[in-house]
Amino acid sequence: MSYVMLVEDNQDNADLMIRALSTAGFEVRHYLRGLTSLGAVTKEKPSIILLDFNLPDIDGRTLILSFKRKLGNDVPVVAVTARVSEMDQRLAMHFGASAFIGKPFDPRELVATVQRLVNPAKVTPT
Repeated sequence: MSYVMLVEDNQDNADLMIRALSTAGFEVRHYLRGLTSLGAVTKEKPSIILLDFNLPDIDGRTLILSFKRKLGNDVPVVAVTARVSEMDQRLAMHFGASAFIGKPFDPRELVATVQRLVNPAKVTPT
């Protein structure tokens, strides 16, 4: 089973993501704070990280860089954020995000993105 690290400070958004991903067969561990997730990331070795950019304790772009320093490029990081301008999307990718999902989001899109990045060989092209 693939483990998803979810870093999201809005509990309603987190509950929706957890429900969608759990239904799809993923184990999800939720963190309300970025710094807490940063402390756990090397011990827990997630398959993928879903990251809100608007966290109360650390900026999401800074957190991506920190995750990349600790994990290298082996673990994809998906920006899931309300910052949805074209510039925000480009910045997320520049800082190392593997994908970008704007809020509000479609849970099916979220699951499809996670499946594509965690098991790219198992996803059938449409």
